Amino acid sequence: MRRFLTRWRACARGGAAVEFGLILPFLFVMHITVGEIVQAWQVRTRVFHVASAIADVTSQARGLTDGELADIMQAGDAMMRPYPVEPLGERITSLVADAQGAVAVDWSVSRNFPASPAPSVPSGYLAPHESIIVADAIYEYEPAFNLFLADSFRLRHTAYIRPRVSAKVDKR
Repeated sequence: MRRFLTRWRACARGGAAVEFGLILPFLFVMHITVGEIVQAWQVRTRVFHVASAIADVTSQARGLTDGELADIMQAGDAMMRPYPVEPLGERITSLVADAQGAVAVDWSVSRNFPASPAPSVPSGYLAPHESIIVADAIYEYEPAFNLFLADSFRLRHTAYIRPRVSAKVDKR
């Protein structure tokens, strides 16, 4: 028995297994954290694309109906997949400057968008009788693992695009 214990203490074959067992929790946490950060970055990128795309599509029309605007917002849902679309909020607004250059909201539609003030543009951005389409996309991101990121946080992007085929996009 003594000889067995002496041989066992002198044996170093299990050192790598012990080292691996000590470093495994650190590697696991790092793997999960990097995966969560990459996923949050991808969702952020998609929110930017949603806002830009719905503004772009809206700006290419002379006039849109409520149904057409709803279809444009449905396209935003398709762009967010495979991520959940329930936390996505969208708002499309047409801002128009009057003869004196004062900017006002011509029309606005939203879906799942929290109550917030109407979008605005910097003073002097629109000349008299000009208009602009403003599209907002907002997403309440909830990490799958709450190791290092907050419980949830809001991703938001606003896109500004001038109408392309007419002075303004009318809502019919």
